[in-house]
Amino acid sequence: MSDDDARAELLACAARNGDIAEGALWLATEDCHGVDRPRWLEVVDALAEELRTRSGRQPPVLAAPVIAGLLRDRLGLHGAAAADPRTHYLHTVLERGGGIPIACSAVWIAVGRRAGIEVEGVGLPGHFVVRVAGALVDAFGGGALLDDSEATRLVAAAFGSEPPRLEPEWLEAASTREMLARMSRNLRSCHAALSNWTLALRAADRCVALLPDSPPERRDRGLLAWRCGRAALALDDLSWYLDVVPDAPDHEAISEARSRLRAFLN
Repeated sequence: MSDDDARAELLACAARNGDIAEGALWLATEDCHGVDRPRWLEVVDALAEELRTRSGRQPPVLAAPVIAGLLRDRLGLHGAAAADPRTHYLHTVLERGGGIPIACSAVWIAVGRRAGIEVEGVGLPGHFVVRVAGALVDAFGGGALLDDSEATRLVAAAFGSEPPRLEPEWLEAASTREMLARMSRNLRSCHAALSNWTLALRAADRCVALLPDSPPERRDRGLLAWRCGRAALALDDLSWYLDVVPDAPDHEAISEARSRLRAFLN
């Protein structure tokens, strides 16, 4: 399967707000050739079947500890550092057990929903969590239940300053499209830090495909395109950004970059 085919399947999954396991595996297929998607979907299905058996007729409020126990026992699921790309991709998280917050959360969502349990993603700034039967849970932290103050501390740890309160929009359920875009954004940063510019640009391009009206995504793809020698694409993206956000705080720096690109192309 070509990269374009994998991208098309990913976008179709996002458009229908489909299964996050399916979408995340299409993402992995685009970046990591040879991903055995049917095998990994079977792994998720088997985990869900065991979860149904373990949870039995327990009330939904008790679901989180059961999910945490299952994923710990069967996968050794645990939080892992973002510097390793394998902690981002669903198939390697299922294989190795270690994942960043959104990857651990994707496992919870995929397994829980298949078992008939209400699990949704919640994109706190800097730390993705899940909501299980109305309760916030830190999948990255082994399934710890979070009250508002603990969720606020997670945000503070990510940004170095504590917000006065949790903003309501932070607690909204994340769509499949939003999760795939956030996964791609994380991979963009991860691959750039490793100087893997080809995969960093691919992740940036995926962000634009998922969120075509987002100025930051177009700007960031443009800057990476410039780094990768794709001057025409870079000029197009940075010009679009400056036209759409004329009062952007980084307008001067981006405008200077555009001028240098124009001079280079002329």
